[in-house]
Amino acid sequence: MNRKIVTFLLGFITFLIVYNTLIPFTFDYGFSDLAGQISQINWLPGQEGTGRVSLTDLVGNVLLFIPFGFLMFLFLRQRNISRPLLKAVLYGACLSLAIEFLQLFIASRNTALHDLFNNTLGSLIGGVAGLIFADRVVDLAEEVFYYLFREQPFSLIIVSVVVLQIIAAVMPLTVSITVSDLIKSVKSANIVPFSYHSLGAMRGFPNEYDLLPFDITPMFVDILFWAAIAFIMMICHRLYWQKGRISSRLIYAFPLLFFPLVEFGQLFIMKRTSDINDIISGYLGFALGYLIFTLRNPFRELPLKEDVRLLRTPLILYTAFILFSGLRPFDWSLDPEIISADLSVEHLIPFYAYFRHTSLWNLYDLANSISYIFPISLYITYLQRRSGKEFSAIYLQTTLLGLGVGGFVEGMQLFSFERIAEITDVIFYAAGGALGTFTLYYYENELSKKLSAGTGGSHVPQWFKTLLTR
Repeated sequence: MNRKIVTFLLGFITFLIVYNTLIPFTFDYGFSDLAGQISQINWLPGQEGTGRVSLTDLVGNVLLFIPFGFLMFLFLRQRNISRPLLKAVLYGACLSLAIEFLQLFIASRNTALHDLFNNTLGSLIGGVAGLIFADRVVDLAEEVFYYLFREQPFSLIIVSVVVLQIIAAVMPLTVSITVSDLIKSVKSANIVPFSYHSLGAMRGFPNEYDLLPFDITPMFVDILFWAAIAFIMMICHRLYWQKGRISSRLIYAFPLLFFPLVEFGQLFIMKRTSDINDIISGYLGFALGYLIFTLRNPFRELPLKEDVRLLRTPLILYTAFILFSGLRPFDWSLDPEIISADLSVEHLIPFYAYFRHTSLWNLYDLANSISYIFPISLYITYLQRRSGKEFSAIYLQTTLLGLGVGGFVEGMQLFSFERIAEITDVIFYAAGGALGTFTLYYYENELSKKLSAGTGGSHVPQWFKTLLTR
C-alpha cells in the first residue's frame, strides 16, 4: 500500500478517534479540579459506575482502535522502524491514555481503566492484522490488481464489487459462536417472497420485524445496483470471456451461487437477517441487467475495445440506485415536527450523531456515503482528463458534484418520517467526489509507471488466470 495513502488514512483515523471520544468538547473542569476527578476514575475492569459496563461498549472500544493499530503498523513498517508491532501497540496505548486523561475534564465522559485496556487490545489486534496483511496479503492483492488492470480492466470492477459485497454481508463482524445464537438467526430468517414472515413467527414467536409493514423499496434498490453490475459482466463476457469454456459460464454461475451463499452465511452473523427477498432481488437485478444489455448493446455504437464509454448505461443505472437508495421510502411530510427533529444540533455537527456510540455500523455507513459518488466521479475525471483539463479544475467539479448530490439526498430526508438527514453524509458525498479524482491522479502519477514498465502481475496464481481466460 502506498506510503502517502497509509499516512493520510492514519491521520484520518486518528482524527476520528479523537473526535469521537472527546465529543461534545465541553471541558467542564479545570486543572484545579484534577485531584477530585482522578478520584472518580473507574479502576475496576468491566465496571461502569454502579453497574457492569455493556458488552457493546467493551467491544466498541476494541473495534475503535483496530484500524489505528493496522495503519500504525503499516506506517512504521514502511519506514523500516524497528519492532513496528510493539510500537504500534504502545502508540495506541499512549493515544488512549491521552484521551482518557482529557475525558477527566468533560462531565459527560467517564475515564475508566477498561477503556485503556480495550483500546490497547484493539491496537494489538489491528497491528497483528497489519502484520498478516503486509506479509501474506498485500503482495498477492497487488499482483492480482496489476494483472486485471493490464489484461481485463473491466473485470477489476466485478472483483472489487464481489469483495466489497462480501465484507458488507459480514458486517458488523459479530459471528454467531453459540448454538443459541445460530438458532436465533434461523428463527429470524425470512423464506416468504415479497413479504416478511420469519420462521420464528410461523412457530408463534414473532420478532420485531414481523410487527412492521413490509417495505418493498429495498428490493428495488438492490435490483438497480445488481442490474448495473450485470451489465458490466456482459461487457466483460463480450471482451474477455466469450471464448472461454469456464469463464463464459460466470455470467450464469455467479448470480445463481453468490446470493444464496451470502444469505446462508448471514445466518452466522448476529444482527443480520437472512432474507429470501435479497436473493430474489439479486436474481431480478441480473435478469434486468442482461435484458438491458441485450436491448441496448453498447457494442453497436462503440468498437470492440476497452472504451470507458461502454460504462455509460451501467452508470445511469447506478445513479438511479443512488437516488432511489437515498430517497426511499418516499414517506415525505411537511410536518414541522419531522423537519425540526433532523435540525437538532447532533445532526448538524459533523460526526456527532455517528459517534455517540462506537460501532462498526457507523464506519460502514460512512463508507457507503463516500463510495456512492466515487464511480461517477472517476468516470467524469477520466473523460475530463482526456479532454485536457487540469486536476485542480476537476477536483472542484467532482467535489461540488458530490456536495450537490449529498445535499439533495439529505435535504429530502429532512421531510422523511423514517430517515434522518445528517451533515456528515453530505461531507462524505463530497469526499467521495474528490476521491474519484484522486484515484485517477494516483494512477497517472504512480501506477502507470509500473504498468508501462511491465512489472506487477507476473506472480498471479494460475487457477485465477484459468478462471478468467478458459
